[in-house]
Amino acid sequence: MTREEMMKILDIESEEDFMYFDQFAALMETEEEIDYDMFTELLLLAGPETLPDLLSSFFEDVIRGIPDDNTDLYAAVQSQKDALISLSGFGKSRGFGFLADELYRFREWYLAPGSVICTPEGGGEEKHLSPCEAFTLFREEKLSGQKYLYDFSEAMPPVPDDYLLDRIAEMSEDMPREETEDGDDDILPDEYDPDLYDPSVSAGDRPIDPYTEGFVDRHSPVIEGDDIDPYRE
Repeated sequence: MTREEMMKILDIESEEDFMYFDQFAALMETEEEIDYDMFTELLLLAGPETLPDLLSSFFEDVIRGIPDDNTDLYAAVQSQKDALISLSGFGKSRGFGFLADELYRFREWYLAPGSVICTPEGGGEEKHLSPCEAFTLFREEKLSGQKYLYDFSEAMPPVPDDYLLDRIAEMSEDMPREETEDGDDDILPDEYDPDLYDPSVSAGDRPIDPYTEGFVDRHSPVIEGDDIDPYRE
């Protein structure tokens, strides 16, 4: 199946459509077979500016379906949510492989058929559902009036391991941030190299030049506030 065919199944008419919650939720919840490579291609359609919000909205919706008494399940899903949102903040060049891998693993768990046992409180035939279906059943209890006991003992989600958490911490430390007057973060790209800087390249195609962007005076590269005379012997 091609990416275009899968986009049609997910009701994604163009790349711009993937900025919406419904399309992202469809990617995570469709029962259509999606291999890892296809999943990654589709995930790349989401812009780096919108992906953190999409993940946050999706996981908030998932968490609303967790039965109130299952604190272990809540903690596991919350930890996965926090890790994925952190990874999405690094954009598509840093940590995207970790993001795609963790999200794909979560999707496999989320759609695993028959892994959750749901038993009617008043007695009756139990249901064997995927976590996605069990969460939907719990949310529908207020409408149907039928309550269930949910057994997730054989269906706990994958959680970020220590290696991934350490990588997130390292990548966070490697991202120098400078607060601007507007409260936005200005980040000097990792690929910036003053020895390779080409002033003839247009601004849209080159890394930030700290000289021309006003960070440093090219002819007198002195930190502002330092009372230094470059000609003093």
